Amino acid sequence: MRQHSVFLGLSATIIAAAVAGCSSSGGGGGQASGGTPGSGGTTGVGGAGSGGANLGGASGGGAAGAGATGGGGGGPAAGSIGAPCTGAGDCTGGACITEDQGWPNGYCAVEGCSAGSCPDGSDCFEMTSGKTFCLKTCGDSSECASAYACHPTAGACVPGCTGDSDCESTEVCNPKTLSCEPKPCTTGSCGSGLVCDTASGKCIPDAGSSPGPGPGPDCTGKLPVRDCTGTLSYCGELLPFEPDLGPGYEDYPLNGETQSNQYRSYLRRDAQMLVKYAAAYVECKAKSWNTGNGGLIGLGDMSESNGAIPGTSIGQPGHPQGTHVNGHDIDIAYWQAGTADNKLRPICSHTSGGKDQYHCVSAPDKLDIWRTSLFLGAMFTSEIVRVIGVDGQVGSLVENAMPALCSTGWLPAKACTAMNSKLAYEVTDTGKGWYLFHHHHLHLSVTGKLPTNPNTIAPDFGVGKLLVPGQETHASSLMSLANVPGHALVTRRN
Repeated sequence: MRQHSVFLGLSATIIAAAVAGCSSSGGGGGQASGGTPGSGGTTGVGGAGSGGANLGGASGGGAAGAGATGGGGGGPAAGSIGAPCTGAGDCTGGACITEDQGWPNGYCAVEGCSAGSCPDGSDCFEMTSGKTFCLKTCGDSSECASAYACHPTAGACVPGCTGDSDCESTEVCNPKTLSCEPKPCTTGSCGSGLVCDTASGKCIPDAGSSPGPGPGPDCTGKLPVRDCTGTLSYCGELLPFEPDLGPGYEDYPLNGETQSNQYRSYLRRDAQMLVKYAAAYVECKAKSWNTGNGGLIGLGDMSESNGAIPGTSIGQPGHPQGTHVNGHDIDIAYWQAGTADNKLRPICSHTSGGKDQYHCVSAPDKLDIWRTSLFLGAMFTSEIVRVIGVDGQVGSLVENAMPALCSTGWLPAKACTAMNSKLAYEVTDTGKGWYLFHHHHLHLSVTGKLPTNPNTIAPDFGVGKLLVPGQETHASSLMSLANVPGHALVTRRN
């Protein structure tokens, strides 16, 4: 997924829909956390500066500019959430985020909300100041007031861009959506393995290697159950990943394990069910594909039997604090091409100047993008996915390949919708934790089975795009793990 935040005049971290990214001062005080966004990094929602605020597109947010005048127009009713205002008296909810705070023409809101407390047609968002506001939700910018746009992943009306000067040098402002989007590609401008689709202006995987039209084999009755339907305690029970070998996957000894003691392979029941389903989905659907080696996908570190980070029992916890605990996380190999199997290994060049950079420094030449995207898409159909993180060079390829699989029937549309908000990667270090050490594995993190009533928990978007939930993690803080088996170093028994 592209990690998103949205430029808000109050320097918001949108916990209901997006993660803060840019370091940008806000008209209303506070500052959005994070670093400079890049392609696949964060699109900022920080302070707006003078007037409008930049609603970022696929490759990073731009600087805020003057108040926008186009877009929207259908808009909310006078006084309702999202309607223009000059003061609190104009709003039925009793709060107005004013123009001098970076919200063009003002924005009616409800202050002091909590999850599930906002009126219909709105959701609760937390600012970096700690204040919460109900903001108008939307599916299209036509539902927003003039000068506002519907953010594609937040699903909320926020200030939009006004021109190309509001965007990064690699972006343009779409006058219809008021969002910053990557400049259209040109012939020869795309990277290795990609071609320019002149109709859309986007770099896409070379169709010459695509699996063609779907939906492919009928897998009815051939797949294990995806969703756990038991109680929360039953679905969240920490169990050894068994069997070690199943349809489409292999849980093999690595990082000091032996075949008889795979002590790093404990995962929640519901997460196990999802991984087994997705692996079997790929085995069934892609059986006749001629991309990659087509072998079983290798499973990596999960948790220890007591829920601890793998390696804790031997005094070498191999992952950042807050991850791989209680069976919520699992490292999984990429499907590969030009290799004998699909075990955890680098799928790209990762050195520069004779030094290991711990991330792909060029296109991933050993990646089977189609099977990898099919696998990710199968997992994205589940509501328990919090985030799936990949290397920065892999993320953009997935973002182009998966929609092709959705549009041709290999994956349901739901998978691509979820990809937009739950696929995470960084091409520069923005503090989300994905920049380093994902060149040899992808990382699945689950929330687990949710309560039946969705209003009993807060939306998880505020922590959803970070490697460590609720905590920024820069590359420098991860380097202590560089020589420890686990997150940074994968060792295996042959």
